[in-house]
Amino acid sequence: MSPLPRYTRTAVVLHWVIAALLLAECAHGWWMQQIPKQPVGIRADAFNQHKSVGLVLLALVLIRLGWRLAHRPPELPSIPRWQSLVAKANHVLLYALMLALPLSGYLGSVFSGYPIKWFGIGLPAWGWSDPAIKDLMSTVHLVASWTLLVSTGLHVAGTVKHALAGDRVMARMGLAPRRARPRARSEALSTPRA
Repeated sequence: MSPLPRYTRTAVVLHWVIAALLLAECAHGWWMQQIPKQPVGIRADAFNQHKSVGLVLLALVLIRLGWRLAHRPPELPSIPRWQSLVAKANHVLLYALMLALPLSGYLGSVFSGYPIKWFGIGLPAWGWSDPAIKDLMSTVHLVASWTLLVSTGLHVAGTVKHALAGDRVMARMGLAPRRARPRARSEALSTPRA
């Protein structure tokens, strides 16, 4: 087998950093819903931390999207067309969700009437208190988080399937060794030893 082109190191690092932060942020988001509303400070601190990390994630996703547009991903090895189409559709969905989650969370906060703090720094307020918009954004945020969970599950299932099949898809992310084509046995036998 000839070496398979890989994603750039930057793309791989962004993939894993964003994946880890997104999963932690989803878990944190579901956990913080259980915090009692009194005393106010504990719950507010958890929500502000969630918003802060969400804004970092939005910036990282925009960088990743820009990097992907500027650096064409390596071609898939020969796999059935339907698998390629499902993988591409799921990647588009993942990118859309990675944008929708922080944007809906941010807009929900803007129209909640509460100040937004980014790691303790107050951000300029440009919205107003509008419960209808806030509720809509909260619904989008919740639906997007569950959809991300399902889409990520499909992504991981596809990864496991390709790892078990040994079809070299994993090598594109640097998760499988690049293998040079083995020499034919007759070629190896005819080569003189030093």
